[in-house]
Amino acid sequence: MCRSLEDIELLVFGSSDEHGNIIRSRFDSSDSDLEWEILLEILQCVNNLSQQLSKAAPAIFYESLIRTPNFSSEEVIPRLLKNLESGYSSSVAALHIPELGTDVALDKEISYHKRLRKFSVDMFLSLHNLCSRATRWGSVLHVIESYLKFLVPQKYEHNLDSEGLFAVSTALTVQATSQVAKVMFESALDVHLLLSYMVNSSSQIGMSEDEVSRVKLELVPMIQEVLTDWHIIYFFCTTPSESPLLEDFSSQLSSLQLDGNVDRRSWNEKLGKSEFTLAFILLLGGHGGPSLGHLPDPSSLSKSVQEFVSWIIWVRTGAEPSVFFTHSIGLALTLLRHGQYDAVEYVLSLVDSYSRKEKICQSLQSDGGEWSTLLHLLGCCFIAQSQRGLHGTMKERKTSEAMRCFFRAASVEGAAKALQSLPNEAGWIHLGFSQQVTPAAWKLHYYQWAMQIFEQHNMREAACQFALGALEQVDEALGSGVLDESATVVKGRLWANVFKFTLDLNYYYDAYCAIISNPDEESKTICLRRFIIVLYERGAVKILCNGQLPFIGLSEKVERELAWKAERSDVSAKPNPFKLLYAFAMQRHNWRSAASYIYLYSAQLRIHGAMRDPQRRSFILQERLNGLSAAINALQLVHPAYAWIDSPLEDTSNMYPSKKARITMEEQSPGNGAQSQRRRSYLDVEKLENEFILTSAEYLLSLANVTWTFARIEAPSTDVIDLLVESSLYDMAFTVILKFWKGSALKRELERVFAAISVKCCPKKAPSVGNGQKMQTLLLTSSQNEIVVHESPNVGPPAQESKGSSHWETLELYLEKYKKFHAKLPIIVADTLLAADPQIELPLWLVQMFKDVPAKSGGGMAGSESNPASLFRLYIDFGRYTEATNLLLEYIESFASLRPADIIRRKKPFAVWFPYSLIERLWCQLQLSIKLGHMVDQSEKLKKLLQGALMNHLHQLKVDSDDVMSAVA
Repeated sequence: MCRSLEDIELLVFGSSDEHGNIIRSRFDSSDSDLEWEILLEILQCVNNLSQQLSKAAPAIFYESLIRTPNFSSEEVIPRLLKNLESGYSSSVAALHIPELGTDVALDKEISYHKRLRKFSVDMFLSLHNLCSRATRWGSVLHVIESYLKFLVPQKYEHNLDSEGLFAVSTALTVQATSQVAKVMFESALDVHLLLSYMVNSSSQIGMSEDEVSRVKLELVPMIQEVLTDWHIIYFFCTTPSESPLLEDFSSQLSSLQLDGNVDRRSWNEKLGKSEFTLAFILLLGGHGGPSLGHLPDPSSLSKSVQEFVSWIIWVRTGAEPSVFFTHSIGLALTLLRHGQYDAVEYVLSLVDSYSRKEKICQSLQSDGGEWSTLLHLLGCCFIAQSQRGLHGTMKERKTSEAMRCFFRAASVEGAAKALQSLPNEAGWIHLGFSQQVTPAAWKLHYYQWAMQIFEQHNMREAACQFALGALEQVDEALGSGVLDESATVVKGRLWANVFKFTLDLNYYYDAYCAIISNPDEESKTICLRRFIIVLYERGAVKILCNGQLPFIGLSEKVERELAWKAERSDVSAKPNPFKLLYAFAMQRHNWRSAASYIYLYSAQLRIHGAMRDPQRRSFILQERLNGLSAAINALQLVHPAYAWIDSPLEDTSNMYPSKKARITMEEQSPGNGAQSQRRRSYLDVEKLENEFILTSAEYLLSLANVTWTFARIEAPSTDVIDLLVESSLYDMAFTVILKFWKGSALKRELERVFAAISVKCCPKKAPSVGNGQKMQTLLLTSSQNEIVVHESPNVGPPAQESKGSSHWETLELYLEKYKKFHAKLPIIVADTLLAADPQIELPLWLVQMFKDVPAKSGGGMAGSESNPASLFRLYIDFGRYTEATNLLLEYIESFASLRPADIIRRKKPFAVWFPYSLIERLWCQLQLSIKLGHMVDQSEKLKKLLQGALMNHLHQLKVDSDDVMSAVA
């Protein structure tokens, strides 16, 4: 209704009689009537092919270009031809059997094969008639070539830009252009199918090899270019525009249109709607275009369509055949201004792939750098798309494609001039030097620009690749005189960027390699410090100590930076810097340094850890123990002459936490240096072991909720022994005693400890009124009271009995173990027990310790310090006369009942000894008891037993003495 049909539409729709002269004028041959007849027959063959394939073929081909399905557009033509030659496969026919039934499906298949055979015969006859009319295939191909030129978008003159070209309704122009583009696209595709069919049937229809080669080398590329042109036009007219992406607050604020720009607001509202295609953006360019209130005349609309097509493909008259690929840059810029990234990617990718396929890259690369501009814009488009909610492999693919485009763009001749003329929205580059630069200098600056772009969009891996690419160009670029900086500075900056990108990606090994590759010492030091800080923050600093990194000349710097970090870190930092220094030094076999660092950690814990967090005291003490143990183990690996470390200064308040620079010994004044030397001492393995033992005691006491700490490691107070014994930490108590006390002091401490342990073995007395003596709470009750308590149903649970039993076992264990250090310990234990309860029954194992020399040996009551005589004295001292008498009688009777073989032993001088003074004392105590009337019967009985034993013993001694005298005479 609104426009007249185009010439091609007249041909396709069969309405060419009234316009035949216009169409014939396109054929410049003298025999135009014959060519016209040949063209009509060609179009008839095309029509037969189209009817056989139905209208689905153009749609399939177009979708293969747009969406890239399982097969590409190059595979569509062979598959369509296979369908024309052999029909559908049996597997496709089998799909209809469940729906239609076997008989119906078989009938349809037979019917289809009949139609296919009829089509093949008709096409064979039509092609033979066509060749017969033209006398040879060369004439047919000439007519087809003329027809293809007829399909090429025509050039029209226009003096206005794209925004003011049209004086008709924009919507009608876009709609009409899409209709024309569709007809042109389908017509070119039909010719393509016909030529391909003729090539496949060349042996049957009599085409020569030269004619087949002409089709493949001349006509098919021509058709592909025509298809690409009309495909892009149709793409612009039918593809909906993308809606603007509101990514941040500023974009949302601008979308409110506070300035009242109605045209701009209406423009943004149209973007993203299905009826507002890309062609509207190209026609209007962001401004309100003319819109008539009435329908235009058909000639005006047809002219608008022709001018729009001409502007897209040719720009202006006189352009070269491949000018669209240059003009596509301008179209892409227009679309980029309005955020149409998907469309820009598709158009530029299509141009890129087509140009590479047609091998016209060389001409475009030498044409003022337009090819580099195309690749540059395509790369920018890929970056923009990767930021629009893509994740995973899709984002990685876009990033890789952007990298590929930028690397290719930098290698195109004339790229420097072309890319510096781009507007801001297309990645404008201002490099600050003239356009006459060497390729290496240009690549250096372009790669740095790409590195910054990728960094801005958090694409660090891609940014790292361009930093590495720029490093390859530095040496060559220096000879051009463009760079004002030295190669060391430029390389240092680029290696620092490589370090930053790899560190952000957690590629720690690559980051360290970037550090050691950096020729700028200042930059290297800064990167190394940053490397260590980041490793601390991410908990990955152990990589410095596991031997994976090659410390090529950086060992001392790494250690210095670790120490710098350690001095300025909190003692609770995880991982602790001093521990890492210890591991670092151990890995390098520097044992003394390792011991120094781990001891500093322990010292800091002692000074600051407990002060800051008393609730975690046990954990802090455990850490101190681990540090001291590690320091001792490290020094054990050093030669004894060098197994020492410097002790930290007593005043360590300035060491932690400190944010000031460290003061070296050279910078201190002589007075301060002397004072420091006086305060500094040296720690060897023995001193470290002493501190380890005292710290262990403090740790065990903390577990028992007892607070104690030591001030000096040389001579701890006896308070720690008392606390350890009270907490039943006997092993630790004995360890401290044996380590810090020697000689008589050692014996005194052992006596104190065993006295305290002995008291624990005795059950406590019930509190009595009016008794103010302190020791009463530690004394044993009498045996009778003890029995009464144990028999009470309300008091003394079995747990107490087992606890008391464990005390006796503990006393026996430690007494047996430590009596070799002090032989008088059994006396101390027995004396303490009897003092606590004179009526207590001494355990058998304790009595046996006094009887080192058995009674049957005949040696009397002699022995070591803890001998039977000592036990005899204790019995007398505490009124245990019965036990004393029985003990004496045991040894006297044993002395008198020796075997004949052993009698000679008692004949020797001083071979037998009995405590006669103690026996006399026992005799007097028994007489005193009888006199006082205390236990008279028992005392009388004991006195008689003692008198009889003594008389027999003295008689035996007289006999033995006479024997000795006789032997001497």
